[in-house]
Amino acid sequence: MLECRDLIEHQIFWQTKRGSSLFWFENWTGLGALYFLVPQDFGINETVHNVHDVTLDGEWDVDRLFEMLPEDLAVHILEKIKPPSPQQVLDMPCWMLETRGYFSVKSAWDYTRRRDEPRTAYMMIWVKGLPFKIAFFMWKVWKTKLPLDDFLKRVGYCMPSKYWCCVQPDEESLQHLFFRSETARTTWKYFLSRAGIAVEGLHCTKQSQNVGLQMCA
Repeated sequence: MLECRDLIEHQIFWQTKRGSSLFWFENWTGLGALYFLVPQDFGINETVHNVHDVTLDGEWDVDRLFEMLPEDLAVHILEKIKPPSPQQVLDMPCWMLETRGYFSVKSAWDYTRRRDEPRTAYMMIWVKGLPFKIAFFMWKVWKTKLPLDDFLKRVGYCMPSKYWCCVQPDEESLQHLFFRSETARTTWKYFLSRAGIAVEGLHCTKQSQNVGLQMCA
């Protein structure tokens, strides 16, 4: 949370009430912190701390704003932001990534994380309307995360393994359960033959540098 603070805090919009927001370092204009928007040749007037420091008799100090800020920023403040009033309460924070203005971890995570391009396999797994338990099971198969004996062996648990549901028992593995067993082969043959897909040679292999699966014919 601390590592992403410098990025996330710019999504907090401070609604000016009394003008207690930090003039340079908090986003009270809706554009971001002025510290990062003002060109270097303007410099930073360190005598100005809070927003109310640039008001005069309840109105914006126009001359001071144009002196400290580029014209476009000064005009934005004069036209879009209501001058603070000493009778108001402290400035109120508003989370810009949610319509109701309340912070949520989900919106912060969606904003900070790097999204990969949608994968065709995942689009076929997470199908709208498909019961979640089925989609989740398909995802576990695709990622080889089912708690079968071959998976437990990879994480360090070695034990005798026999898949007793077949006439000729074999190791309880993803390959055997979904491809090599008689039940699996009968199921594939029944459904795939109607789709015009050959069953012979169908197997399951790990992709290089990926924990996913690939069906090959």
